Amino acid sequence: LLPDIADALDGHLTPDDFNPLTIGGTPVSELKLMGDSVATLVIGPSMIKAADRLKEKTGVPDYRFDSLIGLDAVDEVIHALSRIAELPVPAKIERQRAQLQDAMVDCHFMLGQTRVAIAGEPDELLAMTTFLHGMGAEVVAAVTSARGPAIEKLPIEEVKIGDLEDLEQMARAAGAELLLGNSHLAALAERLGLPLQRMGFPQYDLVGGYQRSWIGYRGSRQAMFDLANLILANNHHHEIKPYRSELTQKRDDEWEHAEHEYAKTVTGPRH
Repeated sequence: LLPDIADALDGHLTPDDFNPLTIGGTPVSELKLMGDSVATLVIGPSMIKAADRLKEKTGVPDYRFDSLIGLDAVDEVIHALSRIAELPVPAKIERQRAQLQDAMVDCHFMLGQTRVAIAGEPDELLAMTTFLHGMGAEVVAAVTSARGPAIEKLPIEEVKIGDLEDLEQMARAAGAELLLGNSHLAALAERLGLPLQRMGFPQYDLVGGYQRSWIGYRGSRQAMFDLANLILANNHHHEIKPYRSELTQKRDDEWEHAEHEYAKTVTGPRH
């Protein structure tokens, strides 16, 4: 795996108080053997130039994927692995796919038409935007800090090369209902009164956030559950308002009271 910084970010104590270098990961001796591989899996458009160079130097065939989250994206990876290994997909993986499909049926009620604002690096933005669109959500504001080949593939009309101030303005103007990004979005979410799904780095206000898996069928399934539960917990699910007949005998103040009481039974007391 290149680059491989998992050992440095898996939450463990080391014998040394401080080390200026990233510890663990794939050693240089193994990197030198990449040309002997059966195949190279390339994850994310930001890796395209490196993949082109590696293929040119080694001739090793490669398989390229935009992300590893969502049904279609994971299907592509699993099919590639099956072809490389010349083996059928294991029943365990087939079951995980069926579990993801069931989660999609459950969660589309909450995620469908939800207006989402996202901040992340280009590959992350592409992965999450495609994933959300697959569930019927709308990405109404997207901000990244740098240009990259993934931006050209985003299935949205506009992406801003900017900062979190830009995201706050865009999210407010577009009527966003949910935020996705790292812990730097916490204050922004509080000002907008919106739920925040933390993703990426840093995550300094979420204990254990670094160990959460987002990829594969199981990671995609858990992401759907987390997002759907955020929407439910924050009363942003689309409510059906009580029908008010034009022939009603009730006064306006009586109707306002009735609607207020109904809202409490559906979503709980409002602030």
